[in-house]
Amino acid sequence: MQSGRTQDRTVSQISVDPGSRGTVAVYLVEAANDEEGRALRSLFEELKPHINVTQLSHGQLVSYAVQTRDPCVLDELENVLKSTYAFVVMQRSFDSVIYRVVKELCADTGSKLLAIPHCNICGRPDPFPDTVITLADEAGEIVTSRSYCATCTASLAARTNKDFVLSLLAADRRDFGRLEHSKLVRSRARSHYLRYKVRN
Repeated sequence: MQSGRTQDRTVSQISVDPGSRGTVAVYLVEAANDEEGRALRSLFEELKPHINVTQLSHGQLVSYAVQTRDPCVLDELENVLKSTYAFVVMQRSFDSVIYRVVKELCADTGSKLLAIPHCNICGRPDPFPDTVITLADEAGEIVTSRSYCATCTASLAARTNKDFVLSLLAADRRDFGRLEHSKLVRSRARSHYLRYKVRN
């Protein structure tokens, strides 16, 4: 565990949501003007009901990461983009290399790099986290939300779901103090995969 302790409000609830699964691709597109930029945003917004979409940048460089269970969709999207725009780059994965390319192109073109989730254990950027843990107070108000990549969650496999949650919090870069050793009691979760009440 690294430094950075925070516990301004008492955490009374912990919710756990697994990320979606599927093939990930990154698309980098040069928008010649504002109209092309708006058209690109509209295209990817229309895809959101069908695939997972995270925008990485906007401006002259418009870039997105997408995730789908049907890899054919990625090829179809690439074909549509290349038939419409002069500069299109597609990579069939998301990693630190392609993210660095996006950042460098944003700097070169004056485009805006948008914030995306980073794993709160290893620090790796991840537009589609494997697991998200949300900590809330007694009233249900969110205290903080933590994201974890597939590599880190796999390395912390535990015997039970409760142990898994506590192991993630223990490995997190933030110091959660006594919370890591609290007793978790399963509660009903209509909008989450798992939810626990915290008993100190």
